[in-house]
Amino acid sequence: MTTPTTVPPQPATLLRGGALDALRFLASMFVVLFHFGDEAPIPLQSLHSVWERGYLATDFFLMLSGFVLARAYGAGVASGRIAPVRFWLKRFARSYPTHLISLAVLAILVLAATLVGKAPAHPERFDWSGLPAQILLLHAFGIGGGQWNIPAWTLSALLICYAFFPWLWRAMMRLPGAMAALALGLVLLVGGQALSLALLHHSLFDLPFQWAMVRAAPLFLIGLTLARAVEAGCWSPRTARLVALGGAAALLANVAVAGPDMISLLAICALTLGCGALPPILATTRPIPGAAWGARVSFCLFMTHTITGAVWFGAIQPVIERIHPAVATVAWQAWGVWLLALVAAVVAADLYNRLIDAPLQRAIRRRWFSAPDLSARPDPRPAAEPSA
Repeated sequence: MTTPTTVPPQPATLLRGGALDALRFLASMFVVLFHFGDEAPIPLQSLHSVWERGYLATDFFLMLSGFVLARAYGAGVASGRIAPVRFWLKRFARSYPTHLISLAVLAILVLAATLVGKAPAHPERFDWSGLPAQILLLHAFGIGGGQWNIPAWTLSALLICYAFFPWLWRAMMRLPGAMAALALGLVLLVGGQALSLALLHHSLFDLPFQWAMVRAAPLFLIGLTLARAVEAGCWSPRTARLVALGGAAALLANVAVAGPDMISLLAICALTLGCGALPPILATTRPIPGAAWGARVSFCLFMTHTITGAVWFGAIQPVIERIHPAVATVAWQAWGVWLLALVAAVVAADLYNRLIDAPLQRAIRRRWFSAPDLSARPDPRPAAEPSA
């Protein structure tokens, strides 16, 4: 007679495809709409004031970066399993290659256009003397903002935030509970805006490029407070959904009536909090269709849409108008061509992710990050490092 062997239950496999993944893609897509808005048959800014506030999507992106990072790596950093230097190098390796490739492609395009006698539509943005500052990502130090691949300023600021993340998150872990974390986030949001208005005479949420670090740091910290609130609180699925839906409704209502940016940021906080507090997607549940793909493509879309826009509006659209002149005069055709630019930006980002970014990141991980982190303390619990 044999004794049956008890097999310990295996931990559930976490999957991508949740609400936060969908939010990351939507935030990136709104940035694209904001940057392509001037090229629409009727500039979007003249249709509704919401299109003058595309900076809110970038603020969302900065806040979400802190939140996702804390949820993905907070436990490893707090326990010492991930050493601070190794953590920063991994974040640098994740973001800098795409920045460098995007910058190189833009430089080649501008050089080729100049050689054939076609100057860029905005030559002040492509000053060759400013290229070294772009390569070195000096935006956070007030140098080089507003030139070449403009979204890169966020990388410059976030890389500094990443350097301090392990200590910041450990400090967040000392907060006694969710309410304390939310209170700190509210102080950062309201206090940061008040200080910006008092000292710089400008709203924190759309500060000029020379104040990139001043703008990014509070929003990144607020993302950490929201992550701490999710971790420290007892959030039922029903409560999380109500908070997320309430935040989404408040955001849409506020932008529809051109309400204060502060209300929009508070609504974004609620939306992030609610979506982040929802139960994780498991192997036994169904993810949101397309959300996992959107999360993978969002960073590439954020970084490469400037290139796609330059090629589309500077080369492809003029060729289409030459072949089919009605495109420039018939409203629905003009809008159709403009909408195709949005599709092209997404397709280009997806191709870049599949053909360049994903293979490059796999190679970097094999070459430099395949060995265990010997400087970190071991953790007996099974843990998978999600790609954030």
